[in-house]
Amino acid sequence: MTHLSLHLLGPLQITLGGEPITGFESDKVRALLAYLAVEAHHPHRRDSLAALLWPDRPDQAARKSLRNSLANLRQAIGDRRATPPFLLITRETIQFNVASDHWLDVHAFRELAEAVRPQLSCLEDAVVLYQGSFLEGFSPRGSAPFDDWSMLVRERLHRGVLNVLRQLATIYEQQGDYDRACES
Repeated sequence: MTHLSLHLLGPLQITLGGEPITGFESDKVRALLAYLAVEAHHPHRRDSLAALLWPDRPDQAARKSLRNSLANLRQAIGDRRATPPFLLITRETIQFNVASDHWLDVHAFRELAEAVRPQLSCLEDAVVLYQGSFLEGFSPRGSAPFDDWSMLVRERLHRGVLNVLRQLATIYEQQGDYDRACES
């Protein structure tokens, strides 16, 4: 199995087996992967994905662009060789396979930040994972709906890290570690 790693907090970094993936033909292919990975909790209709990334194209042209991008994405991430595959694909839908061999910093951050009773080490680990704003500096050209979605995710994650920092400051203050409390 080859491990797919997606770093979306801060600048976009995608690696396969520890090596950067260089086979993406466009930012729209990267955007498709980022969207599917973050929104992996359910399948996405192909028409919706086409409208997300190619909103100004006629439906048929947008679907063709999606097919081409999906083919490039599958080749770049070695989806056909992966067991289980990274993508679950039907004629109507596409979904990121959460059972595949992958790691996504957004999910790891959320797990640590949203724990019911977070431990100090979990909160500190969450801060380390937060390397910057969600998809910092990344915006595929001509995809306003994707930009809107990424802005909403960025704001939710930013509120999440602020909450983590607030919790850390409270814990450090309770421990009498005022220097660290001030840093948080």
